[in-house]
Parts: sequence; C-alpha cells; structure tokens
Amino acid sequence: MIPKADIVAWRQIAPWVSDAQVEQDLIISRALVSMFQDTSISEQLAFRGGTALHKLYFNPPRRYSEDIDLVQIAPGPIGGILDALQEILNVFLGKPRRNQKGRSVTLTYRMESEGPPVVPLRLKVEINTREHFTVYGLHKRPFNVRSRWFSGECEITTFLLEELLATKVRALYQRRKGRDL
Repeated sequence: MIPKADIVAWRQIAPWVSDAQVEQDLIISRALVSMFQDTSISEQLAFRGGTALHKLYFNPPRRYSEDIDLVQIAPGPIGGILDALQEILNVFLGKPRRNQKGRSVTLTYRMESEGPPVVPLRLKVEINTREHFTVYGLHKRPFNVRSRWFSGECEITTFLLEELLATKVRALYQRRKGRDL
C-alpha cells in the first residue's frame, strides 16, 4: 500500500523497531487527518486514549499504537457517523469488519504490510457511544502528516492532556489486564 521509501522516511517521525510498525503509524496518521478534515466527523467525535496522548501531546511518541479510540460527543444514532467514517477510510483501507456491542462500535480494517517480511496489520477504530461527558470541555489540536505517500493537516477534536491522563488512570482500574502500564 505504501512505497517502502516512504515507510523508511516516516521512521524519522515514528522511531519504531519494525517497518510494519512504522507503516501502521503512517496509516493511523493518515486516517486521523482524513477523518478530522471532515466537519461531520470532527463535530460528532472526539479522539482520546493512548494513541491520542502519543500523537497529540508527546513528541516523539513514547509508544507504538495500533488503534484509534473515539468517543461520540453527544447522544444520538451512530449509523450516519459510521457511514461517514467508512466513506472516508474505505478509500485506502478497504472494507472493515463492523461490530457493535454494549458501549461501543468497532470498525476493524485488515491489511498486509509492504514487507519483507509481510506482516498482517490491523487498524481498529473504536467509538464509545455511551460516554458524552467532559470535565474541561473539548479542544482542537493541530495535527499534520508530511509524506510523499500522503500529506494533509487538520484540527483534531480531543480533550486536554489532564483529562486524557485521567481516563488512562481510570482504564488501569477498569481493565483486567494492566496493558496501560
């Protein structure tokens, strides 16, 4: 999907061990720009979670991420938002598996890395449809991608650093596995 030279160049932004991880990072970055350039998405969804922390607040990022966590800003039907997301992402990621359960809806995209070695990659876009609360309000953070493969910029709807960190602490207490450590 991405020329090898562009993956190698992206390592300056995402200093991960494997080329597949660097490729995944570039895919996530493009997905974020593509999603949040769309006003219907940026007005209805906010970016949060570990990937948000590392993409928006830490430079260079401190850990490799493989998913995008979003939260629905206001209660309401999610179908139109999912359709808009898929219209944007399916162009370069293909058709996802769509799963709805309890508090969230997930789009899971599967692809293969450029390799060698060829490695299966997965991008999970999860939307929490039940939590519509923010302590400090929503904020816009500038974000851009500069690559030969894709270039673009946007303002991502998200939370203040303190609120993102608080949700990570909460996740430590709510999860059975301590993967956030």
